[in-house]
Amino acid sequence: MKRVITLALAGLLTACTSQIQMPSIDDMLPSKDLDRTMYLRGDFTLWDAEPQYILEQVASGIFQAEVTFSTPGKIYEFKVADANFSQGYNCGYSDMDPAGQVLLLGQAAIADCNTIYNYFSFKPATKGVYVVSFDYRNSNKPKVTVTKK
Repeated sequence: MKRVITLALAGLLTACTSQIQMPSIDDMLPSKDLDRTMYLRGDFTLWDAEPQYILEQVASGIFQAEVTFSTPGKIYEFKVADANFSQGYNCGYSDMDPAGQVLLLGQAAIADCNTIYNYFSFKPATKGVYVVSFDYRNSNKPKVTVTKK
């Protein structure tokens, strides 16, 4: 009887824990809000800060902008930056994560917000609307992700 109860409890605990997702370290850090408007700026905007590419806050520390990439296979270049490309708010790929220069769909890359020339590259496989997310919860290692809408 003890063995049956032990097995039943073990099964219940396993079932319960398999559905619990532990938060990542980024989820446990205090969120930091940006103190200025940030834009998605790239070759598709002639690097200008345009109002339709303002990053909107969608959750604490998470900002997003939509962009239409209309030429499949073309390499689009962009950064996340304020209106003046100010130091601390001029975010391109991090030299600590050089593989992040070329963004892959759905994979986060670490950004460096003190870059001058380190822009991200993205080559869409299909034309359509994409969402660029800027995760600023850890302001020392913000992340950029591209997903298809």
